[in-house]
Amino acid sequence: MRSALKIFLISTFFFLPSMLFAGDDTPLVVAGNTIIADIAKQLAGDKANIVSLVPIGMDPHNFDPSPADIRLTSEADLILVNGMNLENWMVNLIRKTGSPAKIDTVTKGIQPIFTGRFSVQVDPHAWLDPVLGKTYARNIANSLSDLLPNHEETIQFNLMVFLDLLEEVHQYSEEKLQEIPENRRLLITSHDAFRYFGERYDIPVKSVLASSPDAELTVKDMIELTEMIKTSDVRAIFPESTINPKLVNQIARDNKLIVGGKLYTDSLSDPEKGAGNYIQMLYHNVNTIVAAFSGEKPKAEYSIWKSDFGDTLMSLGILVFLAACFLWMWFNVKTQHGG
Repeated sequence: MRSALKIFLISTFFFLPSMLFAGDDTPLVVAGNTIIADIAKQLAGDKANIVSLVPIGMDPHNFDPSPADIRLTSEADLILVNGMNLENWMVNLIRKTGSPAKIDTVTKGIQPIFTGRFSVQVDPHAWLDPVLGKTYARNIANSLSDLLPNHEETIQFNLMVFLDLLEEVHQYSEEKLQEIPENRRLLITSHDAFRYFGERYDIPVKSVLASSPDAELTVKDMIELTEMIKTSDVRAIFPESTINPKLVNQIARDNKLIVGGKLYTDSLSDPEKGAGNYIQMLYHNVNTIVAAFSGEKPKAEYSIWKSDFGDTLMSLGILVFLAACFLWMWFNVKTQHGG
């Protein structure tokens, strides 16, 4: 019940911009996930209405679009996709709606890394490398400048600021990770998402599951993972925010590893979790990895959703929000029809 309420509230607020801008001339930009949407928001500011189809906390690999997603896609002026086989569902959605929107792939210029047993699967998570994040930002800025030519100067200024922030993240990450002894530098996560990050910072990576989180774990995979753990001085294994941590917890128990803090790979976090935007997410991940590599146990996450009081607050919040939406729509209709 709590998780359902939480997802509903988060989803509603993520779609709030499209409701508030309905009926005006603000361009609608639809993104394939919360990370791409956040980069676009940092660059465009209030010059565009930017919406992520996949809500916070949900997996973009195998997302099931709703009727509201179909409507948004059909009304979009620009659609931003990651590509690299991440959002095949979005390709089908665009075909289904016949959307006239311009469709831009934001990973243009990035050399894909192939993974999997036969190296035929692409790791789509290039955004986890802040240096490649600059390519995302430049591509998105170009798309927004084409959409909003009258605001190109503002977008390009925001881009320069954003690129500086990404460079700071990169320098910080490089410095912190170099402090970790080489024999502890094995990053084990829920699914195969850190290839670009690992190549950038010279950290071997191993995952419980393949690049797609719905992949199945084989006996051979488990044996290889166990042997890798035994022959290294690795101290931690990391769960990811959009994947059930059951397997990670079991492997940690079997191999006496610390369950590191939660990493954010396919979605941003709620604002209070410390990874509420792309820059925060990058800092959160590297700090979490360094802490666990050093043998620190993660601090327990505090969340108001754990308490009955939190559930009550959220229920009241939903009711107040829906009432406000109803009053806004009623007032808008009355205004349009002259009272």
